[in-house]
Amino acid sequence: MKPRVKLTNATLISIKSDSEDKVEQALYATFAEDSKNGKKGEALFTTKVMEVIGLEYRTFGADFYTLDAEPKDFEVNVFEFNLMHECMYSPDDLLELRDMLPASC
Repeated sequence: MKPRVKLTNATLISIKSDSEDKVEQALYATFAEDSKNGKKGEALFTTKVMEVIGLEYRTFGADFYTLDAEPKDFEVNVFEFNLMHECMYSPDDLLELRDMLPASC
């Protein structure tokens, strides 16, 4: 089993799609301590969340994460999620950008 990576400031991102009934979820968080995956304070986007047990999250890639608190909830569309992921925008960054994004996104 892979070691659990400790995360802080987590947000559970729900990705809504008009073309699918299914809502995918991913985590956005920062590393709580240095690990082989990243340095303390660096941002992380996980792959799809597959299992949640309390504050422990398992993702599609079979990675395990332990959160220090319940994550905030944030809902985005596919375009917004791709923008966040490509540019490493936080949910707060995206909220600031939403007013500037085209209404058709």
